[in-house]
Amino acid sequence: MTALSPRLFLAFDDFSRAGKHVLRFTKFNHTEALPMPQNILETVFPLDLCQFIQIYQYPDQQVAIITVHTADLEATELWKLADALVSAMSQANVETLTILTALHLPYVKNDDLDVFYRGFNIKMDKDVDIAALSEADPMWEIKDPWLIAFLHLIKIEQWPCTHLLVAKGYKPGRDLSGMYEAMDKLSRALQLFTREKMMVDMQHMHRELPKLLAMEKKMTTDEGLTLLYH
Repeated sequence: MTALSPRLFLAFDDFSRAGKHVLRFTKFNHTEALPMPQNILETVFPLDLCQFIQIYQYPDQQVAIITVHTADLEATELWKLADALVSAMSQANVETLTILTALHLPYVKNDDLDVFYRGFNIKMDKDVDIAALSEADPMWEIKDPWLIAFLHLIKIEQWPCTHLLVAKGYKPGRDLSGMYEAMDKLSRALQLFTREKMMVDMQHMHRELPKLLAMEKKMTTDEGLTLLYH
């Protein structure tokens, strides 16, 4: 088993954790991802950071999912974890990274998907359909501290090719209904973006979500960290 696959899909603790829930129920070419054994994970990342990272790999070893528990990070650990991820991707020669997230967009015109695209270090990639998504407004500013650090390092390294898929997040007070909405939109967008190589079992996802939420120890409550402002 290799440390990291050439193509990675990543999600972190935005205020709904929609990306993490979607990736949990995503199949690649009709196969399910399996968790990376802890002993291998500990060879990829520093031991003190392994508790914040989970990796799931598909059987062909060409695609993997990374989920990052950023809500549990101390301020001093934000940059450390971002740097560890970028270093691990560099050592593994990761080719492409796709980040899924749902953020509050203070102003946005209605879109068929309400999922928007921003690219970094872009190269030709026949496996994805960028045109399937609307471009994110270049004036939007990312405020999540961990995502800021992670993207900053990716831009400095000028690598890997990174796709950011941002769903229009739920309105304050809508909670679960908005979470389901964001998950549905990210699911459809992911399927279109990957030319249906990544498919989400949405019915299974909806059935299992209440159980998953009950198991989570805490939810992010500071929405101010996950806003995009003009």
